[in-house]
Parts: sequence; C-alpha cells; structure tokens
Amino acid sequence: MSATPAQCLSIADLQRQARRYLPRVIYDYLEGGADDEEALARNERRLRTHLLRPRYLVDISTRSQQVTVFGKTYGSPFGIGPMGMLGMVRHQGDLLLAETAHRNGLPFVLSGASNATTEAIADKAPGAWLQYYPCKDAKIEADLLRRAAASGIETLVVTVDVPLHAKRERNMRSGWVRPYKPTPAVILESLRHPAWVARYLRNGLPVMENVLPYAPAGIGARELTSFYASQVPTPHRWSLVERLRQQWTGHLVLKGILSAEDAQHAATLGVDGVIVSNHGGRQLDRGVAAIDALPEVVAAVGKRMVVMFDSGIRRGSDIAVALCLGARLCFVGRAAGYGLAAHGAAGAQRAVEILRAELDLTLGQIGCPNAADLARDFLWEERGHPPEPADIRVPPREVAADVQ
Repeated sequence: MSATPAQCLSIADLQRQARRYLPRVIYDYLEGGADDEEALARNERRLRTHLLRPRYLVDISTRSQQVTVFGKTYGSPFGIGPMGMLGMVRHQGDLLLAETAHRNGLPFVLSGASNATTEAIADKAPGAWLQYYPCKDAKIEADLLRRAAASGIETLVVTVDVPLHAKRERNMRSGWVRPYKPTPAVILESLRHPAWVARYLRNGLPVMENVLPYAPAGIGARELTSFYASQVPTPHRWSLVERLRQQWTGHLVLKGILSAEDAQHAATLGVDGVIVSNHGGRQLDRGVAAIDALPEVVAAVGKRMVVMFDSGIRRGSDIAVALCLGARLCFVGRAAGYGLAAHGAAGAQRAVEILRAELDLTLGQIGCPNAADLARDFLWEERGHPPEPADIRVPPREVAADVQ
C-alpha cells in the first residue's frame, strides 16, 4: 500500500514510493548513473564519511537557514537543480517543482532539456535560474539566451561536464534509447504501474517545448528529443565561456567544475559562480566524488566567486557537511525528483520539508543556530583522529576528590 506524503519520513521513503509508481524505464532514467554506477554510489558514500563535531551549551532557541546569493536571500541554503524530461515523471513536472521551490523561497534551475518553456517557468516562479547546454547552432543559442533575458532570468547555469554522451547501461537495458520508442517489453512492464499509465494516456507524451521553435515543422515529440540530442553536446572550449560572458549580462555560473585549475580559469574570465558537481554520477563513472573536490575549489576561488555544490545529497545533514566545507548553496536533484514521482506537487513539497527539517535539527544538534556560520570547525575529521585510550590523561585521584 502506498504511503501518504506525511508518512514518508525520509528521502529514501519517497524513493521507494517513486519506484512503485514509475515504470522501470522511467525510474531507471531518474535514478541511474554511468557504467557500473560507482560514481553514483561514491557521491553518497563519501558524503557520509564526514562526521560533525557538535558544540553544546549554545543558545539554539532561534535557528536560521537563510542564505544570500547573488543579492537574493533564500529561505534555506539549498535549491532544486536541473533535471531533464521531468514531464515523463509527472505531467508538467518542471512547473510543479518550480512552483514548489518558489513557494518555499528556494532557487530553482530549469533544465536545458526541460519540457516546459523558459517563459512558463519565469511566470510561475519569478527568479528561477536557467541551465544551458551549449548548442551546435549559434542561432539557437542566441535566441535561447534572448528569451531567457526577456523572461527576467538573471542567472545562467552552463553545464560543462557533458563533453560526450555517457554510457548509461541501466537506461540501455531498460529501454530508454533514442528516439524513445517503447518496446513490447517496456509496454508490458509499464502496465504494472497503472496510475502512471493512466496519466500518460490522459496527457500524452510530453514535448520539449523549449526547443520546439527551432525544430523542423510538424516534428513529433519523440523525434524532437532526437533533434535536441543532435544539438548537444558541443565540443567544449574556454572560448565558449568567453563568448557567453560577453553575451550574457546577468550572473554566469559553470556547473560541473571539479578542479581548482578550472575554477581559477573561470574566475579569470569573469564567471560569477561554480557548482562543484559530477552530474550526480551520470557522466564519468571513475570521476572523483563531488564532495571530495569541493575543498580544493573553495580554497582556490571561494573568496572570488560563489561556490555551490550538488551530487549525492539525500539528508539535511549532507547539506550541513557541504556548507562546512565551504559551499554557499547546495542543489538537490534526485531527492526532489523522488518526491515529484511519488506524490506530484505534494511529494515535492514533502521532499523540501524533510530536508529543511533535517537541516534544522542538525543545526540545533551541533550548536550552530545560523546555517551561514557553518564552517570547518564543525567537522570532526578536520581535527584529526580521536586519541587512543592510552593517550587519555586521567586526573590524579586527589583532584577528583576535590571536585566532589
């Protein structure tokens, strides 16, 4: 029996509900990573290796999660990051997540592979950010940026960690292959998820509306995804960043940075921020965990630009760890996607509530009432290993007696 949103106590609970609701082909698209999915697991595992060092006897009666980034104050130091083809997860999935983020005072980043248009998102969630995958056709790029600026988008997030399409074996095995025409096996398995099938039959195959104006006239929804795939990825060069910096007058962010060298180069070109990310483990399976790359990026450019983080967040305490390591803002992807799949708008709201409540509890437990004050001092491993029992000095007996 499916649990209600209120009965879901963790992101893992929402994940289980999402798996029940979605056909395997769609769930695997949402959940899967590259190759053996070692990077996917590594992201979560490495986050959990960081232990928090609590301080007690602190006044925690009032706690704040507010953070200011690019001149805007958000209710919590996390937002909802870009995820493509959310219309396959839930009808109008992009809009539902954008509205959820806006209602909760969180940043939302619309995917370059979205089903909703930039204009629709900007109308429903003023202040949203736009992710951009550079296109081969310069005219498409110019018009996408023009539309974004005209819609009031102020922050452009350029994803740079997709130089090539990755090998995602889970997707290949479950049938998510272009042009996404379902096989008999996919159809048969989908019938085991009648609620999703009913919504699919009622609403039809979602269209990538943001790129529809640039495709050949009369193109179908399935063929449109192939058209988009023909435009991305492009060969990435630093000249791309230089060009976009000249064209885009708002805040420019690079997503997918994992090295100090790349972060420093971005800073010299006038980039305003970077998101330390390995694409949630969906690109390079032998890549470093994003949380392990975060400290060197912060050390290199943390005083020159806004350093943000994503990849592997499943708990509010994960957000606290990233903030301790220098991130100013975090983004969640799958965590919000699970909620969206499990219960639509109510599930997305529940995902936000879970993470926000867990972060609030963590702040109180470690004696840091203001999330903006999280720093390395709250991480245990930064101070080395605990002493061995033989090294612990026991007070003399007479001192203990005096204390009594």
